[in-house]
Amino acid sequence: MERSVQEQPEPADRSQILKPAAGTRRKRPRTRRPWFRRMLVLAVLAGLWAGWPVLCRRQASSALKLQQPETAVRWLRWADLSGLSKLETALLRCQTARRIGDSQAIRSSLQALETLGASPRRIEREQILALAHSGRMREAAPHMSRLLTDLDGDNRDVSCSYIVGFLRAQRYREAGALIDALMKDDPENPFPWYARGRVFALQQLLPKAEADFREALKLSPDWSEPAIELAELLHESHRQRDAMPLFRKLLDQQQFTVRAAVGLADCLKSIGEPQQATAVLEQARDNGQADAAWWIALGRLHFEEGRFDEAEPALQRGLLLQPWADDALFTLAQCQRQLQKDDIAAENFRRVEDFRAALAKLRNLQDQITASPTNEQVRMEAAELMLKYQDPQDGVVALQGVLDLNPNNKQAHKLLADYFDQVRPATDQSRQQAEWHRRQAE
Repeated sequence: MERSVQEQPEPADRSQILKPAAGTRRKRPRTRRPWFRRMLVLAVLAGLWAGWPVLCRRQASSALKLQQPETAVRWLRWADLSGLSKLETALLRCQTARRIGDSQAIRSSLQALETLGASPRRIEREQILALAHSGRMREAAPHMSRLLTDLDGDNRDVSCSYIVGFLRAQRYREAGALIDALMKDDPENPFPWYARGRVFALQQLLPKAEADFREALKLSPDWSEPAIELAELLHESHRQRDAMPLFRKLLDQQQFTVRAAVGLADCLKSIGEPQQATAVLEQARDNGQADAAWWIALGRLHFEEGRFDEAEPALQRGLLLQPWADDALFTLAQCQRQLQKDDIAAENFRRVEDFRAALAKLRNLQDQITASPTNEQVRMEAAELMLKYQDPQDGVVALQGVLDLNPNNKQAHKLLADYFDQVRPATDQSRQQAEWHRRQAE
């Protein structure tokens, strides 16, 4: 065997040792044609394009569960880029608009649903939830049970809208029942903790309110609403150094920039840092031009620094935007006294006394409403005081609460007609509401 191996003849050309035989030469692999690769790329891109709005809507839904509607708005804008699934995106936009409380956005989103061909059942559901969120419980309350048991709907969204509505209508018992049920069914949801904290704050049960706001923030650390409520509660409790970090964190939140700046400036003023307080307000000047609280805070700072000529116009500007700000009116009267405008100051001091007497009476009436929510006469008296001495929109909601109890209350209809007649700028909706309430008052 060994010999036979050795006796094998060598190839004539040694170079052939390095070359494969002709019969064993490798075939060149076939390459896929260019059109196949292009089709594959197009298929992947089409899948991404179709899946993009789905991904964005999921992110928006997650943001809403964490009570971050501003984040949800951004995701919904991204979803619109594909131009697909517009109806599903519009439905989420309705929910987001309610959470933010933007009445114009709510109307626009409802119109979009109709334009996109949503079913009448879906449109009706969103219209009812918009009514509930605005506090028009006379129209919304009869539908609550049906919406809560609708297997195709989002029960948490329904509960949140009705809780807000009941709170606005001062129907605290109904709101409390929904809050307790939502806490039990969805313990990780921060909204019921925030809502109950608002109720406790209205009742001046500040330690309980603080605990609930903190629990809401524990469940959703980036949620701005319980953060601003907690900051203001701490400031009201003279815990300025605890409140200041919360206010600072909220300065970058567009929705609360001015409110946080005013709170932080007041804290800084309280601890003896008026120059820093002025700097904080100046940083929010652009956003504060149409905000009564900003002008009032600036006027108070000028007043306390003895700059009465600058304080007076700032306070007047704030009161023009918010005529029911009795504390600002008192500071203005003091300022005018320093400027030796004694007659004007005396008139404003008298108005302050009227305001404070009315507000003291209103607090008493609200306690009676809490104890006896079905007392129509007490509710009517409270609503009239709100229209005159508080934010008129609070009075409108209170009057709607009166009509929940008695749809035929002519005085409530008359006051609502007068209110909607004075809305500026007038809209088709305000004219229709004024006309309808005027007919009911006859």
